[in-house]
Amino acid sequence: MPEDYFVHLQTYLLSPNFPWFYTPCVSKEGVETPKVENAIDSPAFTHKLYGKWEDHKSYAFKVFEPLVTAIENYLDNTQELIRLRAVLTPYKHGFTSQNFNLPHIDFPCPHLSCVYYLNDSDGDTWMFNQYFQAKVEPTEYTVKQRITPKPNRLLIFDGLQYHTASNPVNSDSRLILNLNFVQKGTDLHQERLKYLNSIKELL
Repeated sequence: MPEDYFVHLQTYLLSPNFPWFYTPCVSKEGVETPKVENAIDSPAFTHKLYGKWEDHKSYAFKVFEPLVTAIENYLDNTQELIRLRAVLTPYKHGFTSQNFNLPHIDFPCPHLSCVYYLNDSDGDTWMFNQYFQAKVEPTEYTVKQRITPKPNRLLIFDGLQYHTASNPVNSDSRLILNLNFVQKGTDLHQERLKYLNSIKELL
């Protein structure tokens, strides 16, 4: 994004007037996973700016619309936003560079996940080799790649690939925007029912 708009977003989110909400386990909004070696989930401060599934739109969403539009244009306008949230993850005592939060996905249906980095931090994004399958949970997770945050950089990946964040070790905080997109015309209600029915079959 243009530097002046990027700085505007950064300043807006770090303003003392911007409301943050305490989230006890930052990775657990999506599909939960079992205990994993080196995984330590942790609290963070979040603000859900948009949630189509919940019919939610924050008063602050308009500030982020140029970013959403730019991403949709990059994706050839074939995708639509279903969630946007800001996440501020603080330093956590005892967390090391080999630790990460819980591997997870954001939604149990085909989608794209995006991470827009807003500060220079060492809280890497971890990508795993495993992909979500409704009836088969991975028994282990192997690391495919680590991405170090760089300001004004956007990461786009298949949302069904397990991934996670990590707390900063040498920085005070990690500031990002998490965006999720689905193919236009996707029936989110039917996708949710499909997922819930698959869980029932396992019980």
